[in-house]
Amino acid sequence: MKKEAKIAVVVTLIIFIFFWGYNFLKGKNLFSALNYYYASFENIGGLQESNVVTINGFAVGIVSGIRFESEKLDRLIVEIGVRNNFKIPENSVVMLTSDLLGTKSITLLIGNSETAAVNGGFLRDSIAADLIGTITDSLLPIANNANRLIDSIDSLLQSVQNTFDDEMQRNIQNIVASAEQMIVSERRKIAAILTNFESVSGNLQKSNEDIFRLIANLTDFSETLAASDVKNTVDNANRSLTQLNTLLSGINEGQGTLGKLTSDDSLYEHLTQAAYDLDKLLIDLRENPHKYVQFSIFGGRNK
Repeated sequence: MKKEAKIAVVVTLIIFIFFWGYNFLKGKNLFSALNYYYASFENIGGLQESNVVTINGFAVGIVSGIRFESEKLDRLIVEIGVRNNFKIPENSVVMLTSDLLGTKSITLLIGNSETAAVNGGFLRDSIAADLIGTITDSLLPIANNANRLIDSIDSLLQSVQNTFDDEMQRNIQNIVASAEQMIVSERRKIAAILTNFESVSGNLQKSNEDIFRLIANLTDFSETLAASDVKNTVDNANRSLTQLNTLLSGINEGQGTLGKLTSDDSLYEHLTQAAYDLDKLLIDLRENPHKYVQFSIFGGRNK
């Protein structure tokens, strides 16, 4: 071969290698067949070309391109390349996600449609909640409250420091010293009180068996009471009270013998008249006994 031909072959090979390396660095593999899908986002949060595309955590493709949708620059079109041996249903979702380090990636949420998405077609978009952002939003109110609490404590300590002058501190020290002396002087009484408490607790401990026996007796009594036919007894008592009330009502209304005796005055009047007549009879008998008893010593008879 001539030198010119060799140079041409070498230059062509270098250009091919450069082109292949450039696309490889961008995440494009010229020797693998990909299907391309698109999704529209308002904010991609730092997503870059060649970021990985995963399904259930398994890498199936790359982000092959990012561009603005229109001149308004309000939305972005993200192009993803997925190996053609993976069939993507048409109702799948392109979700923008990020890890703990903030690295963005694309996760494909596979749908349940039996129709495959068209190569070059659009899929629905979704943005997963940013974990770091969520944690930051949750911790921000706590941090603000902690700052306010620290400021309040600082103000309180400053107020206390300004309030407790030297004289106040001496008074507090004197109070503490007096309290300490009182505790020392009353130590015997405190020890006696503690001893009494200990003896009381010991007595309670000794009485545990009696207390348990009393509780057992109460339990047996309650079980016996529950087993007894209290309901029938109460029902019989209620029936008896009802009959008694009926009887008393009849007596008050003058029904029956007792009712007539309590409501009719004729018996009282007759008894009164009989007592009056009996009294007259007894008086007449005492004053004129010869009217009723006639006797003669000699057998004679008075008229």
